[in-house]
Amino acid sequence: MGIIIRKLQPHESTIYREVRLACLKNVPQFFGSTYEEEILNPKFFFETYIETDSPDHVMFGAFDGRRLIGITGFNRMARKRASHRGELVQVYVEPGYRGQNVGENLLRHVLDYAFGQEGIEQVQLSVIASNKTAIKLYEKLGFKSFGVQPHYFKVEDGYLDQQFMQLFKSDYL
Repeated sequence: MGIIIRKLQPHESTIYREVRLACLKNVPQFFGSTYEEEILNPKFFFETYIETDSPDHVMFGAFDGRRLIGITGFNRMARKRASHRGELVQVYVEPGYRGQNVGENLLRHVLDYAFGQEGIEQVQLSVIASNKTAIKLYEKLGFKSFGVQPHYFKVEDGYLDQQFMQLFKSDYL
């Protein structure tokens, strides 16, 4: 049985929460949220959207059997003048599954979904600028950088820069 990628169902918000916490614990250097902050939240932003099956705020999962091994979400912008845009968020694949195209397939499913939504013309994302593996994958899919904000996150005695990227529907590869 291969890896199955699909939108998370309302009853799967709990397993999403487990994977979200695992990614914050396992690779904290690649996320703006911290495990210590998020564990205190009784309900994550996306848990409610998963439970209500929101079409504008979706979370996709990569499953190996029944086990959720990767996540990626899409948020449509809420304001009328920005509703032609959305954001790709929370990209994570468990370490044992990296290098097997799980991340790319997960991203393609989310982008196919996003660009299939009426009116969506572009998808943007932000990524820690030192995460070269992720940036290379995003570029492979057609994303282009439109800037880097230095010192975006403060981590102990140092800083992390944030790179911003966007993909227009017409450029999706």
